[in-house]
Amino acid sequence: MPRVSIGLTVFNSERYLDESIQSLLAQTFQDFELIISDNASTDRTRDIALSYAARDDRVKYIRNRMNIGVAGNFNQAFRLSSGEFFKWAAYDDLCAQDFLLRCIEVLDRDPDVVLAYPGTVGIDEHGRTTFPHAPGPDLTSPDPAVRFAHIMHEPFWATSLFGVIRADAMSRTGLMPRNAAGDHVLLAELSLHGRFCEIAGEGFFNRDHPGRAFAKSSIITRAQQVDPRLGRNAFLLRLTQIGSYVSVIRRAPLDRRARLRCYRAVAGWLGDRLAARIRGSQHLLGPGNRSSQGS
Repeated sequence: MPRVSIGLTVFNSERYLDESIQSLLAQTFQDFELIISDNASTDRTRDIALSYAARDDRVKYIRNRMNIGVAGNFNQAFRLSSGEFFKWAAYDDLCAQDFLLRCIEVLDRDPDVVLAYPGTVGIDEHGRTTFPHAPGPDLTSPDPAVRFAHIMHEPFWATSLFGVIRADAMSRTGLMPRNAAGDHVLLAELSLHGRFCEIAGEGFFNRDHPGRAFAKSSIITRAQQVDPRLGRNAFLLRLTQIGSYVSVIRRAPLDRRARLRCYRAVAGWLGDRLAARIRGSQHLLGPGNRSSQGS
């Protein structure tokens, strides 16, 4: 059984797949399996993946007969894994050669850490550095309700989900839920099971390109990418997202006071979003932008 399982989720990924796989196979920490979960691609993704599987017995390729959505494919990759630790990977991102080694060192040293990840740098479609991502929220508190509140109230990139995670902690979650913010919901749930460690120094290269999933998309578009069976009602999609956070709190191993504090964090998050919407509406109806219905 490998110490680390890497779940590489792909869909029509031929443009960057070679480069992504090579950055994973070149890791200095070599005790891993690479599971490529193909969401019914129609381009050369299958051929590229099978060529690596034929040359390296750490590589396993699975192709879905139909597209099961982003969330379904992410969750399938984890369920197919067998390692002590798990890492998701995307076809268009790259990892430094010591990515796994640095994360495993942290997880081996501190059993209270459930997720370790290095600093993230943005790259463009040609691999050129664009800008470093700001550090994520501070999730080092021993208090799970404090960690959860930071997740709810501090804006952040969800690239930490591509770090290395303890598989036993992941198995106690509901995995990625079927909604437009499933990555944030899963990170919020993981924060209730242990601390996160953001390792100093660059190690993850997050690519921005025109074909990127979720690039400049609405909640409806994101929801359709997460799971094609989701509806197109924005209000119901937001309601589903709120329900996911409530479910996360209900199944977490918390005492009564911590659970109530987490519910308050969700209420505060919802209040912040409603206030932002109101401010946006007032701005649109400000001087020179009055609604014609009110004239």
